[in-house]
Amino acid sequence: MTGSIFSGIDFWATDMPNAGPPPAGGQGFAMSSAEMRAMLKKAEDQRKALGEQMRAAEFTFKAVPPAEEPVSQAAVNGPNGVNETGAYYHGHLQYQFGYYTELIRRLRQALGITEAADQQAADSTKTIKGSLE
Repeated sequence: MTGSIFSGIDFWATDMPNAGPPPAGGQGFAMSSAEMRAMLKKAEDQRKALGEQMRAAEFTFKAVPPAEEPVSQAAVNGPNGVNETGAYYHGHLQYQFGYYTELIRRLRQALGITEAADQQAADSTKTIKGSLE
């Protein structure tokens, strides 16, 4: 997320090995790994709910005017019409989804949690290495 709200802000799990001290000036969040895992769970739950809201909101900006006349057309497609308002709402949900995605990424990084693909690649490498020895 380019230019995100988290630019220049780091996360530290204070009880993790090699966590190191946060830099002077306090640009970031420092908490125990248990607190960070609880925050991660809440963020993942919230992002899942936002995903469901986004799917439901797909219809809020695709309305068709009930009649081919100016008032109906304006109410649906005009300024502050149904479709414009729905598109704004959907865009707001997308922004929130991006925020939570970046928050989750940074929390996982601070906790040393690898993505499933990274873990699978690491496991495959170990298996191949083990079979060659």
